[in-house]
Amino acid sequence: STVGYFIILGSAFSMDTFEKPPRVSEQRMEAGAEAPFALVGLFVCMVEFAYYLKVCWGHADGEDGRVDDRIAEKTVQAMRDGKLTLRGAMAKFRERNWTSLCKDGDLDQVLLNKESMDEVRRMCKVLAPFFGHYDMNGDNQIDFEEFRMIFKDVNENMSRDAQAQMFKAADTDDSGYISFEEFVACFMSFALDPGNELKGMAEKRRFKSNPAKYLDNGEANASDAGEGDDDDEEGHEEEDMPEDLANLDPEEQQRRIKNRAFSKMAMGLFLVLIFSDPTVDLLSEIGKRLQISPFYISFVLAPLASNASELVAAYNYASKRTAKAMTTSLSTLTGAAIMNNTFCLGIFLALVYFKKLAWEFSAETIVIILIEMIIGLSVIFRNTHTLAHGIALLSLYPLALLLVYVIENYLGLD
Repeated sequence: STVGYFIILGSAFSMDTFEKPPRVSEQRMEAGAEAPFALVGLFVCMVEFAYYLKVCWGHADGEDGRVDDRIAEKTVQAMRDGKLTLRGAMAKFRERNWTSLCKDGDLDQVLLNKESMDEVRRMCKVLAPFFGHYDMNGDNQIDFEEFRMIFKDVNENMSRDAQAQMFKAADTDDSGYISFEEFVACFMSFALDPGNELKGMAEKRRFKSNPAKYLDNGEANASDAGEGDDDDEEGHEEEDMPEDLANLDPEEQQRRIKNRAFSKMAMGLFLVLIFSDPTVDLLSEIGKRLQISPFYISFVLAPLASNASELVAAYNYASKRTAKAMTTSLSTLTGAAIMNNTFCLGIFLALVYFKKLAWEFSAETIVIILIEMIIGLSVIFRNTHTLAHGIALLSLYPLALLLVYVIENYLGLD
């Protein structure tokens, strides 16, 4: 995402005479020569930014995305705790008219419906832990008694005769066992039957098997069946959920979280539009009164203000000290860096092009690229990052200020 910097910096080196102070006529000529490069850089930045958004959307919206996985985990936990029944977890199917589709026998229409098939995949993630608990040898089969116990685990009660009838219908080869696929089809049929009147709660159970092996993505091997306890203890992490959303179903939670996020983003944009211009004037005035270049004032104060949200969010995630939280923390910072290199630089280049400005930030651009290269190489060639390594990287911040000063005042680059 540093391509935009190289485009405008290359044009500046080829067009700028680097004479101080530059004459007005020279600045105008330089601005005119650099304008096409600024436009190209703007286009590249927008393409990179759009591609980054596409990648983020793909990670979040995919069938194996973290949002879907989180919903499935919460649903399974609620069923284990006796707070949710199977029919309650499968309420989404009713909203998508699954019952009418199945009654009409139009199975092809069901299979061709992308939204419906996505719901099937999500329900497979929910049902896999319950099936995996009893499939201890990993052969993808359970018998009738194990089938009956799963009914208790999902907080649904029905007579033994009715359960036997369902099992027999699912056991198409009369082997006395049903596979995971038959199990899912059976339970979906049960949950969609409006004639089932179900009551009662079930005993809580501890699940040991890894459910991922029953899904199509091959995320785990059958040999991992006995390792679930350790994984649960190491990977368990409480999600921070506002109290007013904690008791809602997962789909409603996601809807309200998105609405709340968009409203806060809109409010943030409104505040930025109001205070950004006065803030620039304030930083310039501080520099004048202290007889220090406004650049150095803004280089210290502006990032603390504009990037405070990323700093706080990254710190809160990292303080949990789990692999998942650390990944989220670093992803937050990476996203902020890519935003600066694409969206923010694109706005800057747009101003250069439309306002016919000369690019006079060679020193700053060189330092930005240099620091990003150092951090990038340190990540590529180091798998473990210690506190000393973090302090060394943090020292690059004041070093950047020193480098800008040296390049401007001793090397003569504006």
